[in-house]
Amino acid sequence: MLRENLPRPAAPTSPGAPTPAAGPRRGRFSFLRKIQPRFVVDIVSEMRKVTWPSFGETRYLTGVVAFVAIITGLVLGGVDLLFGWVIEKIFF
Repeated sequence: MLRENLPRPAAPTSPGAPTPAAGPRRGRFSFLRKIQPRFVVDIVSEMRKVTWPSFGETRYLTGVVAFVAIITGLVLGGVDLLFGWVIEKIFF
């Protein structure tokens, strides 16, 4: 028997994977390829590569941003009050 005539072993597939007979896989955003400019397809492609933070990381970083914003506001408010006091003492 020739090697070309031997049956090929079936490739292992994961559950839910499309079969070769099912045709090309259609993603959730496959319609964009037909109706949108290429840059939109590129954006969607890049967004799929992003590693999104977990809920805990998001909550922690939100707290850090809020803390820094409050501290910055207090410092700038203090500087504003100081300059206001200095200007009042100089000119009035």
